Amino acid sequence: MKKQIPALVLTIISIILGLALNAARQENEQLKKHITDLEAVAEQAADVEPASNEAIPVAELPAEVAQAAGPAQEISPLEETSAPEAESKKESNRRIMRNMARTIEENPTINKMVEASQRGAIGALYSDMIEYLNMDAEETRYFMDLLMYRQMANVDAHMKMASGNLSEEEKLALQEATRQANETTRSEMANFLNDSDDFEEFKFYEETIGERMMLSQMDQKLGDAALSDEAYREVLEVMYDERENYAWSTDLHDNEIRDLSPERFSRNNISKHIADMKTLGEQMDRRMQGILTPEQLAAWRESGEAMQALIEGQLIQANQAFGGE
Repeated sequence: MKKQIPALVLTIISIILGLALNAARQENEQLKKHITDLEAVAEQAADVEPASNEAIPVAELPAEVAQAAGPAQEISPLEETSAPEAESKKESNRRIMRNMARTIEENPTINKMVEASQRGAIGALYSDMIEYLNMDAEETRYFMDLLMYRQMANVDAHMKMASGNLSEEEKLALQEATRQANETTRSEMANFLNDSDDFEEFKFYEETIGERMMLSQMDQKLGDAALSDEAYREVLEVMYDERENYAWSTDLHDNEIRDLSPERFSRNNISKHIADMKTLGEQMDRRMQGILTPEQLAAWRESGEAMQALIEGQLIQANQAFGGE
């Protein structure tokens, strides 16, 4: 099964709230005024560009994407900011995230918009799995409902955690809720598929989403020289094997960990993770030299560098969203 993911599906790595907020502004003038006021406060407090020109902070970088980086370009140190500026930016981010979380929870229209955007992205991301399992319309709906149950639990938890307005007990409760949602989804999926081979393929599919995204970019660059199905699977398994056996210096690669604490997304932790990805990419590169043609190897390296740059940007946004020092 070979995955060809459209470039736009890369948006799955963040909570797709920018579009929802933009549409909501058109139909909810009160929300528009509130957001504008928040942006003005952030601009005056931090003396930076208005918050409306900044990227919406992501909740958490999916670990399967972060694990997929190929050979990396040199990563510059995370940009240092003064303590007052950093603190005001964090508070601005938290206020915006609190407002978004509250609005999504209280406004049925926006809630539906966010869910629709998530369902569309997940539907595209899992389209090959649906095709592989040869699902009919009813089976596809149930399959998607299972994935959306987990996804929306994550969206809710990430938004509330990023608001910075929770007690330790509330944080632990949210982490437990997402853990249970993940376990429930896996258990129900195993029952639904009712075939051990299909369930193992589903798990492998989920665990290699990041690698598949990178390889889809590579194939787009190669055109007629794209990998055959057999070569694609071999490269995918090599990347997965190298990543699983790598001695990570942080836990940012672990998709099972639900910790969204500032300590986990600290600058030091993120810098270590970026360095790990660079070393991992170099290890993968040595094995790819015995598998890929020179043209394919060049495209693999280029896609790896692009993925690494994307990951670094998302990690920095996660640092800002969760208040890591």
